[in-house]
Amino acid sequence: METYFGHIKTPQDALVIFEACRLGQLRRIQRRLSAKEGLQIKSGAVFAWDESEAGMRRWTDGRTWSPSRVSGSFLTYRELATKRRPRRTSKTTPIYTYKTNGLIKQSFSICTAANQKLHLISYYNKADVVAGRLTQPTADCALSNIVVPRGVYPDLNPLDTGGGHSATVRNIRRPSSVPSLTLSPVSSDEEPTGGELGSPVFYYTPRPPTAPQPVLSSTPAPTLPPLLLIQQQQPDPFADVKKDTRCTEDKRQLDALERQLQL
Repeated sequence: METYFGHIKTPQDALVIFEACRLGQLRRIQRRLSAKEGLQIKSGAVFAWDESEAGMRRWTDGRTWSPSRVSGSFLTYRELATKRRPRRTSKTTPIYTYKTNGLIKQSFSICTAANQKLHLISYYNKADVVAGRLTQPTADCALSNIVVPRGVYPDLNPLDTGGGHSATVRNIRRPSSVPSLTLSPVSSDEEPTGGELGSPVFYYTPRPPTAPQPVLSSTPAPTLPPLLLIQQQQPDPFADVKKDTRCTEDKRQLDALERQLQL
């Protein structure tokens, strides 16, 4: 039933799956899973579908999941042990019980240049990933012939192909002619969601490479002497000129009066 069996670690892995489906090498799913099929999902299952072709946007699997968390380029959910609403120790801190050896679910979506909305859901558990039991599509020999063409899917930041942890997520709208990445279907994540509810949509934009910072010289800048010291070192051009501080109008008149009295 699944489109592929392996581990979707990076956006490039997801694009390889989408392109293999476009070329007919893999099959997209055409309908929702039944309740029985949802319970049979195993670690490594990957499902891809075209929104208009399958007539569905929201993904349902009949399981109960934690609120979504952004993990690089994906929205990630952890499987819960119960469908009951969580106990709260305070007004803002819910307590969830994670299922022992439960699955982790990832959602990833894109809008192509032709406005084709493609979605991908993958499941795995940490033990399988750590043990290397799940192969990435980009490392799968069976898909080695798949070359993702430019202009069909969103261009990926080279920094975003090693796990997606450098990506940024924004709630933005993009023109239909520009391929864009999204993080899957719309609903609220304030409480745990069962499989009958969809995953929230966020538009994803690869972060542009950081511009190089200017290199500062290690040579110290020349320092100038204090202004007061400069003033003290400069010779006074009027030092030899005798200054008469008594030249006032009153003094001049007194001198004239003395001369008249002497006469």
